[in-house]
Amino acid sequence: MKTIWNIPNWIQVCIIILYRLINEKYYVDYVVPVFSYSGYTNNADSYQYILSWIFLLIMIPFYLKSFKTTDTLWQYLLLFLMCLKIIPLSIMIGKVEYELEYIYLNFIFWILFLGLYSIFPNIKLFSNSYIRKNRNVFNKALSHIIILFVCAVIYVSGRYTGFHLHTSLIDVYDIRFEQRENSYPMVFSYILAASMTLCPLILCLLIDKKKYLLAFIFIFIVYLDFSIAGVKSILFATIAGVILKYYYKAKYKKAFFVYLTIALFVCFSFFDETILYAITPLFLRVFYIPSGQDYEYYTFFNMFEPDLYRNSILRRFGFESPYADTSVDIAVGEYFNPNVEGIRANNGLISEAFANFGMVGCVILPIILVFYIKFVSSCSKGIDETYICLISLLFCNALISAFIPTSILSSGILFMMIFLVCYKATIIESISIQRN
Repeated sequence: MKTIWNIPNWIQVCIIILYRLINEKYYVDYVVPVFSYSGYTNNADSYQYILSWIFLLIMIPFYLKSFKTTDTLWQYLLLFLMCLKIIPLSIMIGKVEYELEYIYLNFIFWILFLGLYSIFPNIKLFSNSYIRKNRNVFNKALSHIIILFVCAVIYVSGRYTGFHLHTSLIDVYDIRFEQRENSYPMVFSYILAASMTLCPLILCLLIDKKKYLLAFIFIFIVYLDFSIAGVKSILFATIAGVILKYYYKAKYKKAFFVYLTIALFVCFSFFDETILYAITPLFLRVFYIPSGQDYEYYTFFNMFEPDLYRNSILRRFGFESPYADTSVDIAVGEYFNPNVEGIRANNGLISEAFANFGMVGCVILPIILVFYIKFVSSCSKGIDETYICLISLLFCNALISAFIPTSILSSGILFMMIFLVCYKATIIESISIQRN
């Protein structure tokens, strides 16, 4: 059976443990001294520290078992979740003083999530024969997606910013607050919100098709898109996407954690302390803020009633949310940061469970997540593995940072699914041409 790793399980376990130890040392030595005022502390007792290792050691067998699948998207998604979410969460369980109920709920959530995927049946949205039969329709749809996205960026940039080109990555928050005041149509909001997902995919597609002039023009569109709202992740995702697509090789996946662990060890051993402190905000944002916000959601919805998706999906059907005057993420963000108006606590996974179902959500949401991932995975079948690596990273970010309804529209996952099915049609068409 094809798996993402063909090295012995015991080596994988050792690498994961080493990865945690190195990351934990960085957290204690650099994150805590700088950000302890925000709750990133080192004051948990020895019982919690033991629990943190039990949590990780329980996760590893589920993780390894889930890897025994031919579903490549799920394999890569698990890899990124382990690296970016599960291991950092285990570190924070061992270092930050949390309520035991919160820790046990994490056990339940992640065991169900990792265990259920292999039990639930696969989902098939479109068969290859259906795509082959309607490939002209899918090809046109793919072209229309690209044209629609480009036109939306040009229209919003010209109409609302006067084609402003922002040249700094530092003061982007001023642009974001200005952008919130713009009242352009909702459809443009959804299209632009999908930028981080669409930009790298479209650029890689144009380069694949050897349409270099269009690719060069599209790079300018990406820059124009960044200048609208100052979302740095649009630029970073596009750059990372191109690097992954053209420099990543399938053979690298066999030792992903090996490379990552060595890179962290070299960084922490040989970099100057000034540099290590300088990159602390980046490490905090990538590894620890999502888990820190999980606890904020747990605390908030222990005091207030769950939203039950009344602020998102059910709002369209006339249901009134207790957070109708704002949004759930802003309600949580402002509660824990009262001096910062409009601050958002964008988070997903177990935070979504607490926000919409309360504590029982740790049983309900893993089931919903499994079906959601299987729908996305069904669209990726037959796609080149380098694309799947990029798609999985983008999808992982969407799951970590947003609720499922938000990720479908505002994180661009719906557009990504349509893009994948349409792209698959071009692959099937090229295979048909070669056979003829």
